[in-house]
Amino acid sequence: MRTPSAAENITWRAILIGLLSLPLNIYLVVQTETVWTTQYPTTMAIFFNAVFTLFLVAMCNLLLTRYMPKWRLTQTEMLTVYLMVTLACVVCGHDLLQATMCVLGHATWFATPENEWQSLFFRYIPDWIAVLDRRALTGYYEGTSNLFETEHIRAWLTPVLCWTLFFAALAFSMLMLNVILRKQWIEHEKLSYPIILLPYEMTKSPSFYQNRLLWLGFAIGCGLDLLNGISFLYPYVPSLPIRHDIGRLFTEKPLSAIGSTPIHLNPYAIGIGFLMPLDLSLSCWLFYLFWKVQLVFGAMTGMNQTPGYPHIDMQSLGAYFGLCFFALWITHKHLWQVLRNILGVKSRIDSANEPMGYRAAFVGFLVSIAIVFGFCLKAGMSWWGVFGFFSVHFILVLAFTRMRAELGTPTQDFYRAGPGFFLTSLFGSRKIGAPTLTGFAFLYGFTRNYRSQPMPNQLEGFKLADRGGINARQLLWVMWGATIIGLLIGFTAFLHAGYKHGSLGTWRGQEAFSDLQRWLTFPSDTDWRHLGFFSFGISLTLGTLFMRLRFIWWQLHPLAYPLAGNWNFGRLWFPVFLAWAIKSILIRHGGLGAYRRALPFFLGTMLGEFVMGSLWAILGLFLEQRMYSFKHW
Repeated sequence: MRTPSAAENITWRAILIGLLSLPLNIYLVVQTETVWTTQYPTTMAIFFNAVFTLFLVAMCNLLLTRYMPKWRLTQTEMLTVYLMVTLACVVCGHDLLQATMCVLGHATWFATPENEWQSLFFRYIPDWIAVLDRRALTGYYEGTSNLFETEHIRAWLTPVLCWTLFFAALAFSMLMLNVILRKQWIEHEKLSYPIILLPYEMTKSPSFYQNRLLWLGFAIGCGLDLLNGISFLYPYVPSLPIRHDIGRLFTEKPLSAIGSTPIHLNPYAIGIGFLMPLDLSLSCWLFYLFWKVQLVFGAMTGMNQTPGYPHIDMQSLGAYFGLCFFALWITHKHLWQVLRNILGVKSRIDSANEPMGYRAAFVGFLVSIAIVFGFCLKAGMSWWGVFGFFSVHFILVLAFTRMRAELGTPTQDFYRAGPGFFLTSLFGSRKIGAPTLTGFAFLYGFTRNYRSQPMPNQLEGFKLADRGGINARQLLWVMWGATIIGLLIGFTAFLHAGYKHGSLGTWRGQEAFSDLQRWLTFPSDTDWRHLGFFSFGISLTLGTLFMRLRFIWWQLHPLAYPLAGNWNFGRLWFPVFLAWAIKSILIRHGGLGAYRRALPFFLGTMLGEFVMGSLWAILGLFLEQRMYSFKHW
């Protein structure tokens, strides 16, 4: 990493451009993901709307370079805009702010004498964490109303400000962890960070846009989406089908147990797979087949009659625990030196070139976690329930951050298996208690799935700073500032959409409070079946890690095991397989030179689909209707 004196400072011009880019991007995210339920940009590892914004900035910069060279933007400025949009959108994503907003008024509006929510848990809901005024929620759930009325603003102001503080503190705690881990995971281990390659190359040099293979790939990705988008609007126009399901071909038992097995041919997905290391892309599609084998085995032995078999959630949770512990184990020497630095003891590590001193980062982490814990304790949760919940949460977030840095996974889907589910399986809902379980319901919004967590994006920002020579100390505060501004814009955009359209994403709130109702109505004890599959997940992960460390010929990587089992990857496994096959042939017969020459083509396929997909999304905003979605998850 360059020293702060050698790194390029972030300009106010870049910050201004980034700020001007945030409202439209966040509005697009909220509209496409919750109002029109299409595209879902924040369920991807790389946000196509952020890449589109960067593409527009880069095109303008090419004009400036040619006609007004004194005004041209530097790579630092363009990457700053990209990271501001990314960090603002991730906290406004489908699985963080939006899901939380679906929880805050749900209990008040949907409580009935039949479900008995009023007597079950209403006394445990503080008035500052949720909206309890039913009159103020009428327009929010029925629509055709306006957010900007005094009654509505008064009802939402306190909960929105409290949750903004909560999420800002939670994001800052992750930022401080990234400061502590940055040197080990970026400089020492030199992980690949495939996700950052496209934005980095887009801003590195104007020569990137002079490559013919780039524009060939762009034409394929863009042209395919243009044709299919026109066909979506005008069905008499022929389309190119890219979505198939071979699972329907297996009609006889036990092979019929494999269920849906999608074959999608999205160019962007093949491009992302091409960026992944070969051993990881190989592991992804092999482990996907492994999950299908489990389904067939269950049908052959009768185990599929067990509710929830093969418990992908618990197996994946065990795998993520194992991956987190392994990542921390190989980082333990670095963490020991960091601890010595924090305590003022002589250490081999120097924090002079870090985004922040290790002692300051550790204090910042403690302060932000204290705010998060204080929020939950004030809401009535027990201290051990809060500690257990966020211990599991950070284990998962660290595992996903490591997976993104090393694997470049296209998604990080992990549905309904977060801290609340694990703790109720481990201890039973009976022992946890009603106030803490009610807190779990309100924390469900940002833990129902882990596709919208800012920590991986923050670490990728530091990696871009390392490669692009950006002042990381300034970037730290720019990323956190974009997070806070994004939260404020996101809350406003969601509430505006809610009062206009009504009943947005109510199924997410229903999930949270149906779980709470079940926990309180039918108290449970330790679920040993869940823990058995959880233990199997840890064992398989650690066993695969051992084989990988012990034998050079062992290619399977355990990171792919939990990733391949989830729903989103089912739409991506075949493109990853194609990318692995193409990349293997290129490297075997042409070496790394052939890979590098082919790379612009695959970056172009990604860029083409991201640009055309964004244009369809923007057109949908103006026409106020659902448009063609280039990604089916």
